[in-house]
Amino acid sequence: MIATTHDRADIPAGFAAILARNGEMGRLIAGHDWAATPLGPIADWPQSRLTAIGIALSSSIPMATIWGPEGILIYNAAYAAFSGDRHPAILGRRLLDSWPEAAVFNAQVIATVLGGEPLAYRDQAMLLAHRGVAEQHWLDLDYTPIADETGQPSGILATVIDSSARMRDRQEREIAIAAARESEARFRNVADHVPIIMWVTRADGHCVYINRAWSVQTGLPMEQGLDFQWLKAIFPDDRCAVETAFRNATGNQVSFSLEFRLLHHDGTYRWSMVTAIPRTDEDGTYLGMVGSVFDIDERRRAEETLRDVNAVLERRVVEALAERRLFADIMDSTGTMVQVLGFDHRYLAINRAAADDFERIFGIRPQIGQHKSEAMARRPEILSVMRDYWTRVLAGEDFSVIQALEDLDGHRRHYELRFSPLVSPEGTPLGAYQFATDVSERLAQQERLADMEAQLRQSQKMEAVGQLTGGIAHDFNNLLQVVVGNLEMLDRFLPIDEHPRARRAATHAMTGAKRAATLTQRLLAFSRRQPLAPQSVDAVRLVDGLSDLLTRTLGEQVSLAIEAAPDLWPVEADPNQLESAILNLAVNARDAMPHGGTLSIAMRNATRDGLTTMAAGPAPYATDPGDYVAIEVSDTGIGMDRATLGRVFEPFFTTKEVGKGTGLGLSMVYGFAKQSGGQVNIESHPGQGTRVTLFLPRHHGEAAPVAEVSAATRPMRGSETILVVEDDADVRAYSTEALRELGYEVLEAEDGASALALLDAPEATRIALLFSDVVLPGGMTGADLASAARSLHPELKVLFTTGYARDVIVHGGRLDAGVALITKPFDFADLAARIRAMLDD
Repeated sequence: MIATTHDRADIPAGFAAILARNGEMGRLIAGHDWAATPLGPIADWPQSRLTAIGIALSSSIPMATIWGPEGILIYNAAYAAFSGDRHPAILGRRLLDSWPEAAVFNAQVIATVLGGEPLAYRDQAMLLAHRGVAEQHWLDLDYTPIADETGQPSGILATVIDSSARMRDRQEREIAIAAARESEARFRNVADHVPIIMWVTRADGHCVYINRAWSVQTGLPMEQGLDFQWLKAIFPDDRCAVETAFRNATGNQVSFSLEFRLLHHDGTYRWSMVTAIPRTDEDGTYLGMVGSVFDIDERRRAEETLRDVNAVLERRVVEALAERRLFADIMDSTGTMVQVLGFDHRYLAINRAAADDFERIFGIRPQIGQHKSEAMARRPEILSVMRDYWTRVLAGEDFSVIQALEDLDGHRRHYELRFSPLVSPEGTPLGAYQFATDVSERLAQQERLADMEAQLRQSQKMEAVGQLTGGIAHDFNNLLQVVVGNLEMLDRFLPIDEHPRARRAATHAMTGAKRAATLTQRLLAFSRRQPLAPQSVDAVRLVDGLSDLLTRTLGEQVSLAIEAAPDLWPVEADPNQLESAILNLAVNARDAMPHGGTLSIAMRNATRDGLTTMAAGPAPYATDPGDYVAIEVSDTGIGMDRATLGRVFEPFFTTKEVGKGTGLGLSMVYGFAKQSGGQVNIESHPGQGTRVTLFLPRHHGEAAPVAEVSAATRPMRGSETILVVEDDADVRAYSTEALRELGYEVLEAEDGASALALLDAPEATRIALLFSDVVLPGGMTGADLASAARSLHPELKVLFTTGYARDVIVHGGRLDAGVALITKPFDFADLAARIRAMLDD
């Protein structure tokens, strides 16, 4: 455990272990306030710095690391001992301030080595204040650049070996050599007591004298140091080089110096350095060589350690660079976008795909070493989002997000961004990286698939509802026809002032029957099986024509506001169904405003791009591109929440009390809009009202006039002959009786075959109109019958009736061209008016 001013998490685990192994020195480094120095806190130190400091701490020779142009000192225990009483004050200080007496020399060293050039000095003389006293020192100094992760020198590894003792020995030796000229005896006496090997040769190179240090250091007798026998004590690999250098120096009568390995008395070989000079007499005659051998094993070991350290550093740099190049090649060849950031939010790496996409979005190409904020400055809205993401991952969080980004042209793409912390093999945090993948097409495909699935589900539901509705509509409407027709007949035939209870009962029964008929029609409308007769409609005139009815429907508490854009296009729609849709929306709006409010109907032109889908409804579906007329019905009522909004178009879904609504009003509006080739959109918020917008196709052409609604439509009588074809006997009985009441002569048939028999009879020419059910027994439909009848009587008028036409005379939800239809259940007035209109046309 290391006591530190920092949070333990601030010191990388591997470096913390190194500090722990280095005792007091490790505790001093860990406890130092590095944040107050140019180096910053230990957590921010690069791996190259941590590695170099660890190497220095593990060495037994004085070593120091010097960082940056400021020359900040971090050193080992041996260097601390060499520093004397300067330690520990100089830890973390500038080198120039720590050794002011050598400031000029050290300034030159920092400038040179940080420039990438190593320096080495042997026996460098310096006057140093050591332990408070200025002393002459000789130092062996080696300075090696320390490369950072980019390969640039960021620090210096310094080895300091105090060679003062050696130099003083050398001085003593030189004194001894000078004294030897005066007195060989004195020389021998001195030489035998110095701790270095000293020797003398003749002019021919034979060693004639060697001092006692030879035996002390080598363990060999003095005789084996004489003549040329001393060569046997040299390490075999060094022997040839030493002999060659010695003979060359002797032959040329010159000085020489050489390092080699010499036998030690313990049987090992230790590095030694021989230094020799020619000796002459007073006349300058060459007498031979005089030399000495120093033990430099400790220095060589220190140098080897330094070389090993440098080799390790260089190898790691080479490996890191090779790995980086390989990584860069791999990353640049992939389409995945990769970015790497350091803790200072500067780019450490970015591959080609990421740089290309970055340039497309931000308009500039990011550079290694550039700060993220600078690179993204043109798009502050994106910078804010990305800053949050990078802050999270640099804090150690591993996560992924889907993010939409727009380029400078406004094109939006979706990206899956995967953020992960970046750590070294030793577990040291280095920064963070981001993998980005463009998932726009995948998301679009998923959205399309979801839409298709929703549409399929809705289509299946619609088909099921349609099949159910169609299956019962024909028979149910036949039953309703009998009920409605006979109740109406009862109402007509009852005296006005008699049987009031019977009249009330008939009225109530008629109301229920009509509600049942409306329910069936709305189901058919929702399932898009209601036959439509679209035509050009002037929406403004249609809504104006409904205004009185709407005002009465809304009541006194709800005001009505109608607004239409100028030059509103005509609408292509079934006017009756459009009126019904608007009335349904108005009723819903009124019920949403129990305390009163305003109902607004606004009409405008709209052009759709084909991409917009419904905001709510049973299933989203895209509108065909083109021109539409938008009819907006909005209220100031209670509004709906999101959950309710998602279900409003479902059949039988209602928010009203039991008995207050069927849940089919909006379903009918939905079915009518889609069957008409349009769209319906609904927007609502609780307490803010609701707005429903019908988009109906524009009719290209002039709008047809809207028929004026007569205040009192009276039955129109006639005397022509009408052939009624109906398989349901009760419906046929009502229809024939009603027509006869109107004055018409009536023929009747129960199927197509019997009707054709009547049409083929001689008196058939008097038949003016064929009134036929669409669905007939016997394999012949009403359409088949009409076709056969017109082949016999081309001028014959045909009016169809049906409770549900299936696909006989209705295709694509629209009546076939030229087909006239009155749907069951019809009332007496509708039948009279329609028959008379057909005959008079």
